[in-house]
Amino acid sequence: MPDQPPADDPPLVTRVEVPSPAPAPRKPRPGFWAAVLWCLFFLAVQLGSAIAMIVAFLGVAAARSDDAGKFLTEQLDGFVKAAAKAGPNDPPPQQIPTVLAQSLAYGMLAAQVASVGAILLVVPRVVGRDWKRQIGVRVPAGLHVFLAVLVVPAFMLLAEGIQELFLRLTGITRPAANEALNGTFATVPLFVTLLAVAVGPGVVEEFWCRGFLGRGLCARYGLRWGVLATSVLFGMLHMDPSLVFITGLMGAYLHFVFLAARSIWVPVVLHLLNNGLTILALLSPTLVAAGKALQEDKQGYRAVIDIAALGLIVFASAALWTSRAKLSDDATASGWEPEYPGVSAPPPEAQRRIEYGDLSPAAMVLALGSFGVLAYLLSQYAS
Repeated sequence: MPDQPPADDPPLVTRVEVPSPAPAPRKPRPGFWAAVLWCLFFLAVQLGSAIAMIVAFLGVAAARSDDAGKFLTEQLDGFVKAAAKAGPNDPPPQQIPTVLAQSLAYGMLAAQVASVGAILLVVPRVVGRDWKRQIGVRVPAGLHVFLAVLVVPAFMLLAEGIQELFLRLTGITRPAANEALNGTFATVPLFVTLLAVAVGPGVVEEFWCRGFLGRGLCARYGLRWGVLATSVLFGMLHMDPSLVFITGLMGAYLHFVFLAARSIWVPVVLHLLNNGLTILALLSPTLVAAGKALQEDKQGYRAVIDIAALGLIVFASAALWTSRAKLSDDATASGWEPEYPGVSAPPPEAQRRIEYGDLSPAAMVLALGSFGVLAYLLSQYAS
């Protein structure tokens, strides 16, 4: 008989290693309260750099004057008088003193330059090395750029109309200082004005708000609430109670354009053209006269202009959405899926690609027709 193992030996037991569950992926940043803090940081960068430039500019000018104290007093007194709110029967306020106006303009430019530095410092570290892929820094479709340019006059006119209605309903008035600041840009070269008011804000605010803040907020709360939160913060960044509502509303439309194009450059184009044409309208006597004629509306076309502008917005938006950028739906593609709701593009190793929808010919024709009607009617006020 072969030897039998002792009866009290334990049975053989095979240990099975159970893999520990993979940690849940970290939610993209920022969340809402972090976004609020980032907005405060953004404002601190802009205000700090603007104030530093203004102080340096005035300091150099004062040092070159015969009496530095008297010079600075005259500049500040002139600003206070220019920013004072005049009564209905009072003469129009005087212009901001030239040197102070120049310092303010260059201060605004410094704020934009500093903001670019803040974006390059913060966004890659918070979003990651592939931040450009995740926030849509890619070449846009030519059609989408064309539609962004086409919609500019309607975007501006409807924003102005909604703003006027908002001020009437709420009783909020524009700060008198805003009116005085409009004249500051006549004291500096035009390219400085366009960089400070149009190109700078168009790039900086879109990268920061739609790209950076919108990425985290849409990832955490979904597109609907993410776009709403981003637009509210965008409005609050302008720090003017009379502008919070309209800038927030404009921000929501810019976010729609961003999502449809999946490229940050398309809302940048719309944003900078809106700002640039607005400041050019304030600096051009011809356009100022045309704006007053439009307000007086002696020709009686204003209602038709508003309808044409609304039609242009609706039809151009429909054309943009039907031709929107989206991920290819190839069954043989790799298993890559967007990390979160938004504009994230496939990484280079993925087989999926961005493709475009079929443009609605009817929407495009109606958008072009609305633009033609709007351009013709506006020309009647400029003649």
